[in-house]
Amino acid sequence: MVGIQGITYAGNHGLEILHPDGTKFVHPMPTEFHDKVGELMRQLQEKVCREGAWVENKGALLTFHFRETPVHLRAALEKEAITMIENAGFTPGKAHCAIEAKPPVQWNKGRASIYILRTAFGVDWSERIRIIYVGDDATDEDAMQALKGMAATFRVTSSQITKTSAERRLPSTDSVLTMLKWVERHVSRRKPSKDLRRNSTTPLARQVLQMEMSMIQNTNSTGSTLTVPLNSNDH
Repeated sequence: MVGIQGITYAGNHGLEILHPDGTKFVHPMPTEFHDKVGELMRQLQEKVCREGAWVENKGALLTFHFRETPVHLRAALEKEAITMIENAGFTPGKAHCAIEAKPPVQWNKGRASIYILRTAFGVDWSERIRIIYVGDDATDEDAMQALKGMAATFRVTSSQITKTSAERRLPSTDSVLTMLKWVERHVSRRKPSKDLRRNSTTPLARQVLQMEMSMIQNTNSTGSTLTVPLNSNDH
């Protein structure tokens, strides 16, 4: 936990949500899948947990990690794991050097985002607050689609060929911090610091100034800003 007061935490693609008051939301799973999770984990451990690969039990879902597996062996292990996950009745989802085994429920980061916003701010949340969603994973696309037209959405990727429903791309996590600092300064009507104006030729300053020009139509001096962090430690 990041230790920020009043924050809502969501994990496992929104299947588990912890509210600021300590109450929890856990999306119901089909009863038969509680036992299937344990059985699938046992099978994965026996058959594909080798060459540095391992399985993480996240409760509602499993994640098969192969980041430490030699590159030339990854494709075969990945294919074998996907077949096992599908045969067990779970939905495989690709992540960063990992395969997630998700239960067959109609729930994702998009639905979880809407649930969090409605719970925290009411059914008219889209008229009362301003939203920022930032994600670096393919599963974040569900949230970007669900929030389309109601939020400023960013996909963190250094690739220009990665398909995304986000409004904009950010090349790195450092760029995310730069963007959030810009939002803080803009919403609070702070003027750029003397150092920023004096050093406007530095890469960071140019990035901030360019962002101010490209984002000005998406923010104004009223309303609140909310960041919904759904992808922390998902992988």
